[in-house]
Amino acid sequence: MAPETSGLREEAADGISIWNATLDRSEGERAAWESTLSPEELARANRFHFAKDRNHYVVARGLLRALLGEYLHLDPRKLEFAYGPYGKPELSGAGAASGASFNLAHSGGLAVFAISRRRTLGIDIERIQAESAGEDIARRYFSAREVSDLQTLPPEDRVAAFFRCWTRKEAYLKALGTGLQTPLDSFSVSLLPGEPAAFRDGAAPDWRLEAFEPAEGYAGAVVYSGQPCAIQYFSVSA
Repeated sequence: MAPETSGLREEAADGISIWNATLDRSEGERAAWESTLSPEELARANRFHFAKDRNHYVVARGLLRALLGEYLHLDPRKLEFAYGPYGKPELSGAGAASGASFNLAHSGGLAVFAISRRRTLGIDIERIQAESAGEDIARRYFSAREVSDLQTLPPEDRVAAFFRCWTRKEAYLKALGTGLQTPLDSFSVSLLPGEPAAFRDGAAPDWRLEAFEPAEGYAGAVVYSGQPCAIQYFSVSA
């Protein structure tokens, strides 16, 4: 079952395509996507304790295969993946020579997929939840500059600012592919309301940062290498 991908190949050729999709799907849709997964992916799916987590994983991986398959003109079942030392996925096998790059993230039943050519990508989304935005977490993981910016805001604005900061930092780490080997407090990003998404310090100048809102109640960010480029947003229909 392939998603509607009109414009994907053209837009992703020189820029970045970002797709969002809900992960709560019918049994028939899940079964169709599950049939495209590799034995390794199926084994991982079966290690989830809760059925909801298993189903979300199956749909996310199936959608990733469907999107990349449409983009590369390849059977999704034939796509092969390799993983960096900290788990960042990339294409191997028949798809590796395409130059296509991708990254994905999911939170609270929503997934996003970034696809491009010849760019290093990282993407993150988070559902905005006050109980996950404690100041102790900010002091532990944010830079001193980011903590200072956060504390200038009235309490009612801090939760959204926390998640703006968190997703921008996570997207950068995912682009680097280094995990927490790059400390979260070793670089700073913007987080104040109305302030453009940007690196403030600690990141190389060839990294670009863009923020987006994948759905109401969510924060999102994408980081990519190279010159500024067009970013197109799409949705996989339910």
